[in-house]
This record gives sequence, C-alpha cells and structure tokens, in this order.
Amino acid sequence: MKTQKTLALFFVAWILLTACSKEENTKNTNQPANSLESGWLVPVDELILSQLPPDRIKSIDAPYFEPLSNNNLKAGERVYVYRYGKTVKIYPERIMGGHEIVNDNIDDNYFAITFCPRTGSTIAWNREISGKVSEFGVSGHLFNENLIPYDRNNNSFWAQMRLQGIKGRHAGEQLESGILILTLGSTIKKAFPGALVLVDTSGGLKQGNEEGDPGSGDEQLSGGDFFGIAEREAILLFNYDLFDDDIGLYHTNFRNSKVIVVGSEALQFIVAFRDNTGDPGIQFSPVQNALPVVMEDNNGNRYDMTGLIVSGPSEGKRLAAPKAAFTAHSFAWELLFNSIEVFAE
Repeated sequence: MKTQKTLALFFVAWILLTACSKEENTKNTNQPANSLESGWLVPVDELILSQLPPDRIKSIDAPYFEPLSNNNLKAGERVYVYRYGKTVKIYPERIMGGHEIVNDNIDDNYFAITFCPRTGSTIAWNREISGKVSEFGVSGHLFNENLIPYDRNNNSFWAQMRLQGIKGRHAGEQLESGILILTLGSTIKKAFPGALVLVDTSGGLKQGNEEGDPGSGDEQLSGGDFFGIAEREAILLFNYDLFDDDIGLYHTNFRNSKVIVVGSEALQFIVAFRDNTGDPGIQFSPVQNALPVVMEDNNGNRYDMTGLIVSGPSEGKRLAAPKAAFTAHSFAWELLFNSIEVFAE
C-alpha cells in the first residue's frame, strides 16, 4: 500500500522531467506577488506562463473516427473510453499526446477530452457552460505542472485536474466531468468491439511516440500512477496494487457520497461511480469473464464498465460519475490537492 511518504518520493523524481508540452515555458517570476492583481485565482509562483502564443499545440476540433474493426489499435497501448447513449468512443493516448485536447460531441452532448502528458491526467469535461458550448484550446501555461486549457469563446482559463476556472469570466466555477476510463487496447477489443476510434488526420504531427513520450509502446498502469476521486482540494487515492487479476470492487464513502470503485490488474482499468440508486439495501458485487459487464447488484441488474445497466429490471439506467475521478502521476496529486487520503482495505 502506497503512503503519502511514497507519494512525496515520486514527486521528487517526476518534478525533474519535462513539462506538459515541449514549448519553451519559463517560470513566472516577473508577475505581481498577489495573484489577484494578475487576475489569477491561484498563487502566481505556482504558475508557469508561456511566453509563446496559445494553440502552438493544436487541439483536435473536428475529430474523425473509424470503427474499431477497421483500426490497428494495438493490444498494449493506453486508450481512453467515453460512452454516451449507445456510442462508445476511444481516444488513443498516442494521439492525445500530440494534441492534448479534443473538442467533441455525441449528438447534443458536447464534451472535451483533455490530456496532460506531464501529470498523466486525462479528463472528460462537459463543455456546455452557462448554456453555451465552449471550445477549449491549449494555452501553453501550467499550474503546478498541470495543463491549463483556455476557453476560446471568452478567454477563461481552467486548472485541468481541479476542473476549476482560475482566470477570466468563469474564475472560481467548477466544470462537470463524465466517466472516462483509462485502459488498454486489448480490454477494449473484448468489451466494446463496436466502438469508434479517434484517428489523427493532421498529417505528420508527432503523436507521442518519441522516446520518453507517452504511448511509445506497451504500457502498464501501475508504478507511479494512482487513481483518484477528487472534489475541490480533497482527494481519495486508490493504488493499482489494490486490484489483482480478477475484477475487484470496493464500496466506500467520500465527501458524504457513496462511491463504488471497480478495477482489475489483468484488464488494466479502474473506474468509479456514485451510488445514486437511493436504495440503502442495494449491494454490488464484481462479475468475472463477462466484459463489458463488470458488476451486478442484488436486484438482478448487470453493469458495464461505464456504469450502464445492460440487463435487469433497471436496464438502460446508468450510474453517475463522481465530481472528478481519473488517474494521474503521484507527484501531481500532491501538487494539486491539499487534503490527501489513501484508501486502505
């Protein structure tokens, strides 16, 4: 079981590596000491402000997808899975590493997939803000080593891992996140053979396949990564070592919410749901060898990896996502959050 002391050691190791982008970023030493004077809601000395214009790393704003059956997705590559309705979309990390942001939609559901190579964090954001659809770009700035996307519609800036506006019109506001699953290509091929896979049509853009960049080969998700459930500045972390080859399940509480966490080392995934059933007598248990189904309840409902009930009396309903739940490098959790708890059995 990893401890906070272990997290600190990872922080020392990772802090020496490169930042989210390959841009020439410089520590912001010439800004006012008072962050409010500069318009930032976070301490200025925790920012790295790029001297270059935004969008030097080009987000994908008109994403193109191919059926998984037509795509050469490798079994060992890291991918991110998002579902809305009957549509399942796959975002390979090798592509996310070259673009960092994908502005996407499924029908009337508008969302952005944001990826920070520096902190290893990827989040699905609802990009409908105050009744308007926003479009996010890569600002080039970092907050405690973490990506700061900016809203092209109103020039607001957001702290990715906190999902919080930190400058501009939406400063202080929280974005909504959806369920996004980090796993491997082999698991997705078993679970969602009818999924759509993002294709990079930019032509020749680096896709994170250089030495030391994400997605360079077959990856494992343990080591320095922790899965975390976050709310404001508090987090509950789950070590990948908690899970063995069989699918495991933990039912716990976080910030007055009931949370279900499901994962498997063999299948290389962890996902969290809010228990919004409202039934105090409901019990959940893992299901083995039945992908995409990973758990069931004592009412006869069976749930897939995205929380959708695929069979049972409540078929078609879906468990909600926590306010934020995703994987990131251990040092990033320490830098971005003040209240850290590591889950123990």
